[in-house]
Amino acid sequence: MRTSSTTITAAAAIVVLLFASSAFGQAGQQTAAAKSGSGLYVNYCGSCHGPNAKGDGPMAAALTKKPADLTLIAKRNGGKYPTDLVFRTIDGRNAVLGHGGQEMPIWGNAFLRAEGGATVEQARARVDALVAYLATIQQK
Repeated sequence: MRTSSTTITAAAAIVVLLFASSAFGQAGQQTAAAKSGSGLYVNYCGSCHGPNAKGDGPMAAALTKKPADLTLIAKRNGGKYPTDLVFRTIDGRNAVLGHGGQEMPIWGNAFLRAEGGATVEQARARVDALVAYLATIQQK
């Protein structure tokens, strides 16, 4: 049985469209997560890290160590945004050293205990949204 070139071309086009729509869907999800993360940032991070994430929020002066400039995360890591490290730092698995104790809240636990509570999946989604948002504000 001989396969026609039209059938092969059609199959190739379908594969390309499937990959393209999958990539577009993932980009849309990342954009939605970053947008959600922006609101979470304002509510949970901005008081210490500041409205522009430069480490100059209204509570910064009360801390033992100045909060980090979150727009420089990628620069401090050789130009690559370390998604997993940022996630672990926000959720509390990676201790923030030099803060004179645990001044930076462990947001993974805080989200779980928040008013009305949250499931582990919901808490993880909030941390993921913050991580996605921070990726969008990195200095080039």
